[in-house]
Amino acid sequence: MKTINLNIKNMVCQSCILVVRNELQSLGAFVSTIRLGHVTMHAPESLTKNIIAQRLSSYGLEMLEDKEQIFMEEIKLCVQQYLEKLESSSQEIKFSDFLAHEIGKNYNFISKHFSKSQGITVETYYINKRVDRVKELLKYDELNLSEIAITLRYSSVHYLSSQFKRVTGISVSDYKEEMRNENVYYKNLSEAIDNFREKGYSYNFNKKNDCLECKDLCVSYPIDDLNMSEVYRFHESKDAAGESTLYSIETKDGLRGLLIDISNMKNNELFEKLSIKLDKKYS
Repeated sequence: MKTINLNIKNMVCQSCILVVRNELQSLGAFVSTIRLGHVTMHAPESLTKNIIAQRLSSYGLEMLEDKEQIFMEEIKLCVQQYLEKLESSSQEIKFSDFLAHEIGKNYNFISKHFSKSQGITVETYYINKRVDRVKELLKYDELNLSEIAITLRYSSVHYLSSQFKRVTGISVSDYKEEMRNENVYYKNLSEAIDNFREKGYSYNFNKKNDCLECKDLCVSYPIDDLNMSEVYRFHESKDAAGESTLYSIETKDGLRGLLIDISNMKNNELFEKLSIKLDKKYS
């Protein structure tokens, strides 16, 4: 057995941790340490990083080797942790102090390298993520806007609203109206999966290069042999399944199954092509 350390991009929620652990174990590895963005494991000599990278890529997860990329991912995960701390702790923590402490480097150093690498300041990245969290809380519809402002430590509802419009280009009220116009069929991902299984979507798909692979049958399907019949997106709490997208897939030969996306693969070229097919179906 050999020890392997992995740095993984897009590993942003508890679902990601579960998926990575399960996939590594299926490859014969023993995971000794796992957290967002990083894994330490003991693996057979035959298990290479290329094999692992190929397996994880089907979930939109990317292995990082470049030191600068690893550093950027560490910063982004710290921003996420800071947002979670805002909600869970009554203690006031300054953003710059938190990043400097968690990363172990001077904040000016962090900020300079982030801006150079990402093209935006780390403060802007934080603001964008904070607004994303506002969107999530609005979708849950459990808190009013004043309560959301308090939860995310905004100084006022007015400040939250103005920042929201500056980032998204629309007001909070317009965003809520857009949500009301969306069709919502399932309360959560688990309910949707159970319903689709009952309807005969019994197989599991994963992205593999420019195809979708049915892992149960070890068969890959090109884009022309696939149809995406329905898509559902879920924004569950950070203590549940995080953000997930469920695609119901049908093949030309009648195979029906599900693809569960825990990343942002909706912008992937493959999924753009599938989405075009879906749009044509309902146009």
